[in-house]
Amino acid sequence: MGGWVPLPYAELRAFGQSTGRLTTPWEYETVRAMSEAYVTGLVEGRELLSIPPVERG
Repeated sequence: MGGWVPLPYAELRAFGQSTGRLTTPWEYETVRAMSEAYVTGLVEGRELLSIPPVERG
């Protein structure tokens, strides 16, 4: 076990229910997509030859 993983849907649901901040399905999908993109960036950033996001066209 270990490494970076996107937020699980169970955690998103628990957060949404306890805070009321996520109320529609598209909000859950957007937060999940943001989490996946964040983890992808972390993993890519560890590679020495990766292109920084600012320099991608």
